[in-house]
Amino acid sequence: MAGLALPSRPKESSMPVSKLFVVQQFVKQGRRLMNGQTMQFKTAAEAKLRADRDGARLGNVVGVVAVEQTVDVETGEVLEEPIVLVRHGEVPAEVAGD
Repeated sequence: MAGLALPSRPKESSMPVSKLFVVQQFVKQGRRLMNGQTMQFKTAAEAKLRADRDGARLGNVVGVVAVEQTVDVETGEVLEEPIVLVRHGEVPAEVAGD
């Protein structure tokens, strides 16, 4: 119908998001695979470089993974599934894609 004004819907607020680039090391405690040190980097390239370097000299650290995560800056909520950038050695099944 001409001239009929529909109520306007409020615009969705754009939440501030951030990309995080994280390297997670894994260590063995007995037979159990445990989280080791977690490090955050400014770029995917830096995270991959660190994970590759750690992967080249596995010892006490038995595995390492670099991931990209998108998070809501205000709440810290992870908005998307993490993207695995690189992985080396022994890592948990959920990270290995098994």
